[in-house]
Amino acid sequence: MNVLPRLLVASLFVPGIARAADLGSIACCADLSEDQMDRVRELNDRLFVYDGCDDTISTCLDRSVPLAERLAAQVCRHVRAGMPDEAVARALDLRARSMMPSPPASIDLAGLPMVGDPTAPVVLVEYACARCPFCAKVTPVLVREIREGSLKGRVRMYFKQFPIKGHPGSAESGLAALAAQDQGRFWEFLLLAYQRFDAFSPTHLPRWAAEVGVTGYDTAVASPELRDRLVASKKEGMANGVKATPTFFISGRMWQGNPTLEMLLDVLDEEYERLVGSR
Repeated sequence: MNVLPRLLVASLFVPGIARAADLGSIACCADLSEDQMDRVRELNDRLFVYDGCDDTISTCLDRSVPLAERLAAQVCRHVRAGMPDEAVARALDLRARSMMPSPPASIDLAGLPMVGDPTAPVVLVEYACARCPFCAKVTPVLVREIREGSLKGRVRMYFKQFPIKGHPGSAESGLAALAAQDQGRFWEFLLLAYQRFDAFSPTHLPRWAAEVGVTGYDTAVASPELRDRLVASKKEGMANGVKATPTFFISGRMWQGNPTLEMLLDVLDEEYERLVGSR
């Protein structure tokens, strides 16, 4: 018989969470078939919560532990997607490893472009580049959520350059973004580059930069100092274990799971609640 790995655990409590027998009240679970729901219940009976209760997801739901509902919702999403049991267990284990307290990575935030309330408690760092296709989908939505959505006042996000050879134009785009950053136009340039991702050509970069208000483009991107900064950012990321983009650090901890937007919004909300003690 397969034995699924037990996740790490800790403790905190709040009332009003769905009971194990009432999974249908969790939005992600409501439209599952009966067979899928049975599988969710079996997994919840075998997988453990890592914060809020030293027991299974099912038992912790009955004890009204907030994180148990988040994990039950994640199980429902994975079951709906057809993930096998071991893959579901692995995904929850990676979440636990990412979210449990650990020594923070060494990340220099000085002078970095930041979006969000500078006093927001959750510090999110994204290592990415302007030519990363998944970054182009996730980053603009994160920026919007932090500026005016569910993460407003909760999360501030810093952007670290991490050019990748496999992304054509990554270095050139990184220099362009740094030039825009130095003139206070970083987010305008990055979001424009993501918006026009499929129309990219290195020859478009001077025009795109000018559109968002960057002046003296050719001189700026030819600066050895700018190139040194790009290289230093890449080296720092590599020292912190970054291998691909986007890679996120939440309160200094690398997110090790699949960085889907739905998952990131969920764990950032979890981290906010942990830090402010609202649960």
